[in-house]
Amino acid sequence: MKKSLLVFAAALLLAACGQNNTPQDPSTTTSNDTTKEKYVFPGVPVAPIQHVEVPIKGDFDPTATGDPNAPVLRLEEGMPLDFSQLQGGGASVEERVAAQIDSIRYKAEHGDVKFQYAYGVCYEKGWGVDEDMKEAAAWYLKAAEKGNGPACTALGNFYREGTGVKASADKAFEWYQKGAAVNDDQAMLNVGNCYYYGMGTAKDEQKAIKWWEDAADAGNAFAMSMIGDCYFFGQGKEKDLKKAIEYYSPASEKGVSSAQYRLGILYYTGEGVEQDQSYAKLLMRKAADGGMEEAQVFLNKYFKE
Repeated sequence: MKKSLLVFAAALLLAACGQNNTPQDPSTTTSNDTTKEKYVFPGVPVAPIQHVEVPIKGDFDPTATGDPNAPVLRLEEGMPLDFSQLQGGGASVEERVAAQIDSIRYKAEHGDVKFQYAYGVCYEKGWGVDEDMKEAAAWYLKAAEKGNGPACTALGNFYREGTGVKASADKAFEWYQKGAAVNDDQAMLNVGNCYYYGMGTAKDEQKAIKWWEDAADAGNAFAMSMIGDCYFFGQGKEKDLKKAIEYYSPASEKGVSSAQYRLGILYYTGEGVEQDQSYAKLLMRKAADGGMEEAQVFLNKYFKE
């Protein structure tokens, strides 16, 4: 039983990490499934950043470190997750899940909502079964109809991109709302993004911010970074660098590269916080290691790395 629960935990955790496909320009999107109807929202979602207005000190110009308005947040991206509690003697999570697929299937087929969601993950990832997006969608639907928040979010993602179902921005928004109603922080983040970009609903910046704040309060690291951006740039909020730092700090600790980058800028300039260039360098290194090119440009320019 203990091993089964650990495997199930692995499936749940990896599912959250797996919800990170970015909409693409249809002219560059390729697929082996020529019948797939892919919804591409006009204007790929990015963090709510339009103009950089960070005070310049000396020869430091944040706009010279690359494109500070480049996409840094994909619509359904979730917070980093800790896998340290998993056991398995070096076996991958996929291998551990596959070894327990019969147990997962049995529990799912006998109505266990969490395992129905987990079984959907197995079909989406191809863990222990052949990858099958329609089957994944069907199992997500079973769990979502019973109020499973992560399943609602996963199903919303499928409808947003036309994965295993006919694409529908309206249905994506509907399922994100249902996930948010049962306090799934990832769904809350997505509802906010839908309001911000007008996907499946009318654009409403203040409603977007309200949902991001709810997601941040629920512990979603990317929502924390989003609210930090609002205070950092004075968008939808009165500009307040100290408040931005309050949100960036926990998001940075949870590994959000964009929060590490902007927090590094503030520590470098000493705006809103006591200047600490050693800590700024550490933050920039973490952001760069997380894949943020702007942070590497910053390191090259100001720390000669």
